[in-house]
Amino acid sequence: MKIEIRANAETFEIEDGTSVEDFIRKIGVDIKRCVVELNGDVLKREKFSGTALKSGDVLEIMQIVAGG
Repeated sequence: MKIEIRANAETFEIEDGTSVEDFIRKIGVDIKRCVVELNGDVLKREKFSGTALKSGDVLEIMQIVAGG
C-alpha cells in the first residue's frame, strides 16, 4: 500500500512501512552526513532504521557539508 509524506517541502508517494533510513537512501542522501526532523522533532540517527514513516509525516532532511 502506498502512502504520502512530505520531505523538504516536496510530496513523495512511498510504500507503507518504509523506514526513515530507507527513504533517505532512496533519495540519495548519505545517512551519516545528515540531520533529520520528523514532524518537527529531531530524530536521532540510531532511530532512522527503526522508525517507520506514516501517511502525512513531514520530514526535513538537512545535509551536513564541510568546507571553508
